[in-house]
Amino acid sequence: MMIITRKTVRSVLLAAAALLGAYFLWRVRGGLYPFVIAFFLAYVLNPAVDWLERKGLRRVWAIACLYVVLFACVFVAGSRLIPLLVRELESFGQELPLMTAKSQELIDILQRQYQNSTLPHSLRVALDSGLVSLQESVQALAAAAVAGIIHILAHFIGLAISPILAFYLLHDWHGLGAAALRTLPARWRHETVLVLRDVDKVLSGVIRGQVAVAVIVGILVSTGLYFLDVRYALIIGILAGALDVIPYFGAFIGATPAVTVALLTSPWLAIKVALLFFVIHQLEGTIIGPKILGDNVGLHPLAVIFFLFVGEELGGLVGMLLGVPAAAVAKVLLSHLLRIMI
Repeated sequence: MMIITRKTVRSVLLAAAALLGAYFLWRVRGGLYPFVIAFFLAYVLNPAVDWLERKGLRRVWAIACLYVVLFACVFVAGSRLIPLLVRELESFGQELPLMTAKSQELIDILQRQYQNSTLPHSLRVALDSGLVSLQESVQALAAAAVAGIIHILAHFIGLAISPILAFYLLHDWHGLGAAALRTLPARWRHETVLVLRDVDKVLSGVIRGQVAVAVIVGILVSTGLYFLDVRYALIIGILAGALDVIPYFGAFIGATPAVTVALLTSPWLAIKVALLFFVIHQLEGTIIGPKILGDNVGLHPLAVIFFLFVGEELGGLVGMLLGVPAAAVAKVLLSHLLRIMI
């Protein structure tokens, strides 16, 4: 006769509670985005709050000071940049038909030269197929980006309360972590702390570091395009910085609209813009990235590219953004699991 011990009952109850909790979160996932954003903000800002706390400020005042500085920066930058951004968007909307016509004219010229070329028929068929696939991919990426912006605007209320939720998370950050650890069996706590420490190291490189790099790249792109007298420098810079969070491919995707807009003015300007993005990409890869990111991600470049494609296949643009962080965290968890088992 099998004897059911208290330990077995506890394990079964914990597993059932975890499954029920996961199922509940999955059912209400559509309303959790303010908490996800708040957790992201709290995670990014927590090191700064800890630093202020070590300088002698109480934690609540450290958070308040940080919020005041951030909101002041957002207000000052917004009061300067938002009117300029609105004007650029209005101008872009008015000139979009003309730009489309010019683009179509340029495409027609290139297509006529391509059709009159002496390329073998098989090679031309392969190139046509590749160009169609590339066009479909670019259109799908653009549609995903537009849908993402519309989705963000549609959930403005949740975005507005996210900083408030982040304030409470920051205030109780360490207490919540300690409370979560106390729910685990005592023999698991030390190993859990080690795992979370390594996961934090990886995510610091991927999230905090990549966000900082993207902001710097966006500023450099906007400034460079402004001095080159390229239209819509601010819009293109913001787009390039946002796309730069996608490793490797983000720089190329962000350069495409800038080169296209410059090409509508003159081929020489397009070459200058391409050189600008090349120089910025080299600075990012050799100076900016290593200084900020370091070697925290711990993934080989081939592995990064592989998980980018996997993420794009599973989740589109969002999958590309989350593929590398998820792979880096999975690597940490797997290394600890193998160490325990061996």
